[in-house]
Amino acid sequence: MRNRILIILGVMLLVGIALYAIGIRSTKLHISVVAEPLICIGGTRASLEQCASGFPFTNGLLTTFIIDVLLLLTTIFAVRNMQLIPRGIQNTVEAIVEGFYNFAQGVDRKNVAKFFPFCATVFFFVLYANLFGLIPGVGSIGSCVTAPHSEASVGRPIADVAPMAEETGAPDFFAAWPLACPSGTTLVPYFRSPSADLNNTLAFALISVFLVQVFGFQALGLGYLVKFFNFREGGMGFFLGILELISEVVRIISFAFRLFGNIFAGEVILVVMAFLFPYLLPAPFYAFEIFVAVMQAIVFAVLSLVFMSLATQAHGGGHDEQHAGSASH
Repeated sequence: MRNRILIILGVMLLVGIALYAIGIRSTKLHISVVAEPLICIGGTRASLEQCASGFPFTNGLLTTFIIDVLLLLTTIFAVRNMQLIPRGIQNTVEAIVEGFYNFAQGVDRKNVAKFFPFCATVFFFVLYANLFGLIPGVGSIGSCVTAPHSEASVGRPIADVAPMAEETGAPDFFAAWPLACPSGTTLVPYFRSPSADLNNTLAFALISVFLVQVFGFQALGLGYLVKFFNFREGGMGFFLGILELISEVVRIISFAFRLFGNIFAGEVILVVMAFLFPYLLPAPFYAFEIFVAVMQAIVFAVLSLVFMSLATQAHGGGHDEQHAGSASH
């Protein structure tokens, strides 16, 4: 088996070198930093990434709907014929859910029933979103758009390799294909990983941090505010409380930009590697991005779980006295 794999890789390398040497490659590769609207519902397009008016239905939003459907189908196929000895998709889903549930119990056994549904849902959605962005065709299949010129446009592709191609004089073999975008137009992909759209990651970050506060108030009542406004321990306690309050806001930024930055940076790396040597060089980076996709889903879910658990713990001696007094009564 190992020899066969090495032979296949060797053949791919030789074919790739030959194709690259004769100039069979695409030089019009780019990726935008923001999600592009496919249509402007009730309005018109101002630029590739903005609508002059109306509601922008973006490629990231379309992919989000698709991933929601995939999650529903996964659930349906996993539970429709449940067996005592699971096999196939039931076995895979049960193994993932059970493993994550056992981990959540180790973090907070008392409140795991509250935290687990949201954290598990975030894990599966982010995992699907990250992996969906690595499917061939996502980001490269779309429509050719001629956007109105606008100086206010923010949609300048940050990973555009066309200027590099012009400097090196590299020909674009695929420019003459019937489905290629003609000169003067730009490709707007139909699909985009939701994790590479800051709107999506920011939404999950806001929900996660909001639920942290909800669980904190449920567990401690108004005493939860002592974590942020601690007047009983003097100036130092008040200063630490303000730092805690700032850290809650910073968590939103950290959640949103960590996921967005890792996934978007991976897409940029794959585009650049595809331009430098498109036939074999992207392969190890592609494998690494699969690893990053899984790890970022785990990190987002685990951090949400840990922050929710910490929010339910009492802060300062005042809480302990309050709980002790209520227990004696």
